Amino acid sequence: MKDPVFSVITPTWNQAEFIGDTIESVLGQSFRSLEYIIVDNCSDDGTEEIVRGYMQKDPRIIYIREPDHGQAEAINKGLSRAKGKVVCWLNSDDLFIDKMVLERVAVVFRRHKSVGIVAGDAWYCDREKNYTEHNPADRHVPDWVIRRWYYIVQPAVFWKNRGALLDERYHYVFDWKFFIRAFEREKVYYSHEDYALYRMYGDNKTGQNNAKRKHEIFRLQNELGDSRANTAWCRYISRRYAAAEKSADAEKEKAKIDRLCRLVFHLSGKRLVSF
Repeated sequence: MKDPVFSVITPTWNQAEFIGDTIESVLGQSFRSLEYIIVDNCSDDGTEEIVRGYMQKDPRIIYIREPDHGQAEAINKGLSRAKGKVVCWLNSDDLFIDKMVLERVAVVFRRHKSVGIVAGDAWYCDREKNYTEHNPADRHVPDWVIRRWYYIVQPAVFWKNRGALLDERYHYVFDWKFFIRAFEREKVYYSHEDYALYRMYGDNKTGQNNAKRKHEIFRLQNELGDSRANTAWCRYISRRYAAAEKSADAEKEKAKIDRLCRLVFHLSGKRLVSF
């Protein structure tokens, strides 16, 4: 069989509440030349039954169900298996915004042969898919800014499949590091079109707002080595967050730190960043 144009990868673990929406948004695309790789870390909440139900209806699904050591490893399993000319990943609580997304992305790649990455916009939404905030990919900032500030909306980014993998040493900022390297290597086209819905709700907001993630931001900035000042700032914020999580009112203390981060971000001209 001819290789597909698109490989869509969904890592999942116990997302039975949402994964049906995600699967339908992929399989319902008007552009039919795709394979859909779902990588499941042995969910025990009914996810397997949902996925296998869709597999009976659509042979484009490839289901990998086995233990992994984190989301980066799961996505890498999909990337290593992907045969599509263009790749993306869509987390199991996110979805494509309409049925024409892959059609529109394919048109961009056909019209702009030198482009290696197509980056679109996305909407944040709540559990019930109510739109809450628009998130543009193109912030009209210098190219170097992506090394300090992760402004890319991951489910709205598509890239030519050249075998690139994620750094599994990171558990929170692996996608950021991946796109830093990819945006330096490839020509990027900002389409200014909405491609994805990105669910933001209690559980996943809390999961991202923690000292471990702040420490990874410090590690990444230290690895990049662009700015001693920004690396020191990220280390400071990481330590402040770790101390806040030990306090009696952790969320209140972290909110204070977040306000400080936003203030310094703007006062420094986006040069001191830790979020």
